[in-house]
Amino acid sequence: MAWRFKASKYKNAAPIVPKAEACVREICVGSYQTYGNNIAASGAFMAFNWEHTGSSVAVLPLDDCGRKSKTMPLLHGHTDTVTDLKFSPFHDGLLATASQDCLVKIWHIPEKGLEQSLSDPEAIFSHKQRRVETVGFHPTADGLMYSTAAGCVALFDLSTQKEIFSNNEHPEVIQSASWREDGSVLATSCKDKCVRIFDPRAAGSPIQLTAESHQSIKDSRVVWLGNQQRILTTGFDAARLRQVIIRDVRNFNTPEKTLELDCSTGILMPLFDPDTNMLFLAGKGDTTINYLEITDKDPYLIEGLRHTGEQTKGACLVPKRALKVMEAEVNRVLQLTSNMVIPIMYQVPRKTYRDFHADLYPETTGYKTDLVAGEWLNGSNQAVPKMSLDPAKREHGDEPIIIHRGNLSDFVKNLENQRAKGITTGKPISNQQAKRNDNEHFVMLSKGNNFEEKNGNDNSNESNGKKSTPSQSQSQPDGECSELIRKFEAKYKVDSEKEKAHAQSQEDDKESPTEQEHSTGSSEEVSSSGGLDNHSASGSHSPPKPMPRTSRNNSLPEASDSAGENSCTTTPRPRPRTTAASAYKPRLGPKPFSSTTGDVSFDKVFAVPLAPGSHENISNVGQDSAVEMTPAQGVKPDLIVEIEIKKKHEREPAVAGNGVQKSLTTSERRKSSADDDESSDKIFEQNSESSETSMEGEDRTGADLQRLSTSRSSFAERRRIYENRSKSQVDEKPQSPVPLRREHSKVEPLKPSQQQQQGNVIDTKRISVPEGKLMEEHRRGNGAGLKKSATEAAFSAASTKRTSTVFGKVSKFRHLKGTPGHKSTHIENLRNLSRQIPGECNGFHANQERVAVPLSGPGGKIAIFELSRPGRLPDGVIPSLVNGSNIMDFQWDPFDAQRLAVACDDGIVKIWHIETGGLSEPTNTPAGELTAHLDKIYFIRFHPLAADVLLTASYDMTIKLWDLRTMSEKCSLSGHTDQIFDFAWSPCGRLGATVCKDGKIRVYNPRKSETPIREGNGPVGTRGARITWALEGHYIVCTGFDKVSERQISVYNAQKLSAPLNTASLDVSPSILIPFYDEDSSTLFVTGKGDSTIYCYEITDEEPYICPLSHHRCTSLHQGLSFLTKNHCDVASVEFSKAYRLTNTTIEPLSFTVPRIKSELFQDDLFPPTRITWSATLSAEDWFASNDKAAPKVSLKPEGMETLSSIQQVPAQPIKKPDHPQFGGQKSEYEINKQQEIQKSVSARMEFTTKLEQDDMEGVDENEWQE
Repeated sequence: MAWRFKASKYKNAAPIVPKAEACVREICVGSYQTYGNNIAASGAFMAFNWEHTGSSVAVLPLDDCGRKSKTMPLLHGHTDTVTDLKFSPFHDGLLATASQDCLVKIWHIPEKGLEQSLSDPEAIFSHKQRRVETVGFHPTADGLMYSTAAGCVALFDLSTQKEIFSNNEHPEVIQSASWREDGSVLATSCKDKCVRIFDPRAAGSPIQLTAESHQSIKDSRVVWLGNQQRILTTGFDAARLRQVIIRDVRNFNTPEKTLELDCSTGILMPLFDPDTNMLFLAGKGDTTINYLEITDKDPYLIEGLRHTGEQTKGACLVPKRALKVMEAEVNRVLQLTSNMVIPIMYQVPRKTYRDFHADLYPETTGYKTDLVAGEWLNGSNQAVPKMSLDPAKREHGDEPIIIHRGNLSDFVKNLENQRAKGITTGKPISNQQAKRNDNEHFVMLSKGNNFEEKNGNDNSNESNGKKSTPSQSQSQPDGECSELIRKFEAKYKVDSEKEKAHAQSQEDDKESPTEQEHSTGSSEEVSSSGGLDNHSASGSHSPPKPMPRTSRNNSLPEASDSAGENSCTTTPRPRPRTTAASAYKPRLGPKPFSSTTGDVSFDKVFAVPLAPGSHENISNVGQDSAVEMTPAQGVKPDLIVEIEIKKKHEREPAVAGNGVQKSLTTSERRKSSADDDESSDKIFEQNSESSETSMEGEDRTGADLQRLSTSRSSFAERRRIYENRSKSQVDEKPQSPVPLRREHSKVEPLKPSQQQQQGNVIDTKRISVPEGKLMEEHRRGNGAGLKKSATEAAFSAASTKRTSTVFGKVSKFRHLKGTPGHKSTHIENLRNLSRQIPGECNGFHANQERVAVPLSGPGGKIAIFELSRPGRLPDGVIPSLVNGSNIMDFQWDPFDAQRLAVACDDGIVKIWHIETGGLSEPTNTPAGELTAHLDKIYFIRFHPLAADVLLTASYDMTIKLWDLRTMSEKCSLSGHTDQIFDFAWSPCGRLGATVCKDGKIRVYNPRKSETPIREGNGPVGTRGARITWALEGHYIVCTGFDKVSERQISVYNAQKLSAPLNTASLDVSPSILIPFYDEDSSTLFVTGKGDSTIYCYEITDEEPYICPLSHHRCTSLHQGLSFLTKNHCDVASVEFSKAYRLTNTTIEPLSFTVPRIKSELFQDDLFPPTRITWSATLSAEDWFASNDKAAPKVSLKPEGMETLSSIQQVPAQPIKKPDHPQFGGQKSEYEINKQQEIQKSVSARMEFTTKLEQDDMEGVDENEWQE
């Protein structure tokens, strides 16, 4: 029984539920007493019952999301509830609906979806005054539909629109029906508590087998387990417990497995995937969806992860060809609730989703069949050809495969064309027809594209075990076939189709003139592929060239070579940059890997680079340095290869005195790249590519791969190159307080003769022991010295650069840690927090002494809590400030911890003065009132440097600046055309930036101009935005939403606002990201109301401009976050930022620290002198008079602490050049040898032991363990 413990690949498949914004929302679905699932899906659309009566059907694109209008286009075709609905497996736009009005209707959904409501179906079938219960399509025969009504099973031929079979032998209502995967027989479950095997083509009675099933007359369901000899039924037993039964048709009367679950009243809808044996049980009215895996041995049903969510009204599976295979999505369940359609993605966890995991995706049933209804009814059986889900074998990669074949009349015309050519009707299936198992002759629409294309499966022949021979492929005269095709095309095609087919045929004639001569396909084949040759004389199939998926920056590969070349010899080209660097978006997850060759393996892609001083690396240097690396003619050399290929006649890189290649600054790299653009060897393009682009997994030519090895390890090489060009402009100080330096006596010096043989000297003091010894041995061995080449440059650079820079710029704050304060510092038992604060208000503000929190209820109350008195608040009335009007915004004076400004919806700003010790009772008497506007106020902002300067923004789309000493207006700013979301002062206090609902960012100089001095495009979303300045006012950071309501962070150059330098997308959430920027560490903290994660980024002045740091995840949701000034940080604990966090019931301190080893030292590299922002730099009078003054800076170093840099400076003395012979030292060879002998003798006399201290310790007595 050891097989029981064999791990399944799908055992840990986890349900991933998107946020509400990614679902179809605000729909109207009722509770229907039907035997259907109430929802169906194809590769392009989803359809479900609409409204409480259920007589209409809503049809939406499969990937649709968002709120839906009650006036959206619907299918209005039935006068009573729609009981069941199904899509055709061979046509994504063909929908069948069954209703209680005794009718079955066929609908054609246009390629673009429903643009207007439809009430005229393509065909109507009647069941003669009997309510139709179920409807569906045959799995293998095209155009064959079945339906059940009462105890009748009927088959309909859509091509003739006639009933071709009917049987009434079921004594009761048929509750469910399911075809076997090969389409030979049908399984039915009936209200008479029996399950039957039904064969419509059998002589005599079509009921072949009958067995007693669930012992309850309530609803039951049946599903055939793929192509197995087993069926699965769900229902209720006599005690009304829900049951799952598996039966083998070879022993039909005895259940193979019976599983009893619970006593819920909703029927379990079984959704089975035959490729993975995954079974989903969704109960009507349940909030859980069970996942089980079916096996062919005991225990037969293995339970997986269970999903719990909304109450289920219906459920269905999405076709496999519409799954996101590059995300390891093995199934997708569409859950229909009362007001939503939730796509639940079942994902198999893998270490990386960079590659296609072929072990998860066996070949699945395709979307093309040559079998029609008449042939099947006459006894013909033909399996649907299998297709591969590998994006490399699909022309459009991992895009969903969508099939549109026109309306029902077009379908009939295509069948007439086939009959006229003598391929289908009236003839037995020929060998050639049986071999036509490729799906490329179908008109297919790639998602997001409106053009037609083909998608073939080159391996489907092998799956069916049939091979093509030249004699069979030419069984029909070529001239007659092509002439016949043209006649029927001219007869049935509309003008646009004729022009498209004519243009396609001309293009194909140029590429392969022999293909049309051997074409034997139908008119569908001609319209899509222009007579593609499936059975050429050679008998070989040329697989379509896969299109690699685009990266986040929308870069696409160059067009492949001409079609005349063989696919196996096609030379892939390096990916050109098609977008500017500003369009780059950092990928927050693993990147996909695309390839057009079949020899890509895991080892090649993820090869670990050799250590710089290893034997293999040195040997490769010696062997491969002589290989001539010339790129293929007509192909641009790989950018990664070119950076390290430096010929002797080219410009030599700057080399420092120690022989190690000098790291170039950003400006130098840009200059060098601009110079090299004029030559044939480019180091970089003018817009430096990002790390994501440089690590893109595209294929290279054979010549490009010849860099240091015959098959270059792309990931390792790209990492090394990225390290070379990602060095910062300023050399970073060592992380350790005392830099490690190898003593000169422990390094074997170079002899003068060896120095002459060596073209360039390498400083062995900078190289570790293995590297130095290996280099020395290599110099001595076989007389083969290392030549000065790109190899040495990379060797030296790799040995001095940290490998972590391959993932971007290394930040000192990369591993910042957020730590909540102890519970004794919390303020607890908060009550009645207001949820009606506008989105422009942060909803919570704190200073070093107290916090302000808005309370719910009338009167606009704000509670003031003293931070010096933490603990549990007493029950009863909370002392508050009663403003008398609804609160719009509030803010503490940055220079006075006792003054609070509150803006109300009546346009008045009230100034409150909090006495020392806080509030003891509610008060409604402010210290002053400022009638700022006649309309509501959006927000208020204090000036960061000048005292008594307040800014207000109002619904009248004006911004005013006030002098609080005189309560007078000083400036007014205009230029906004819509709601003003936010305003931010620059660090210097001279400029201000706004973000507006009209999608614009504006920069003002309030004292010089009322209109903006600069303007640019901001976030396109209209749900809200925030703005702040960064990097001493040279950059602007803006948070907002994109078109699909995804939250994003954009970085702009403050001088060029036309487009963002970079944009990072986070997630889909309704809350606005509120930013806080720490200018000393250049760290950006962003979070939203209702979030539980504080996202942390570093803003830099070079690509990618925004670098993710370690995010802080809180244990509960927060309603607000407010940061304190820098002087309140505990620098002795390496705390660089401190905040207070508001939750539903508590106020908690939150500390952000950086882990350091020498925490007893003042980390002056983390705490530079900071600007004084907690006291006023100038008065309001001086500021309005333009007497600007920069804020002074102060050191945060506590008294008595030593700085980290002072400890580091002790050993950091310059190296004396005479100490080493390579710098002109005069030591003789005798002195050097003598010194080495002394070292060896001393080492030999030193005593050492391998005994550990704990070896002498006594263990614990065994009796003590037992106690």
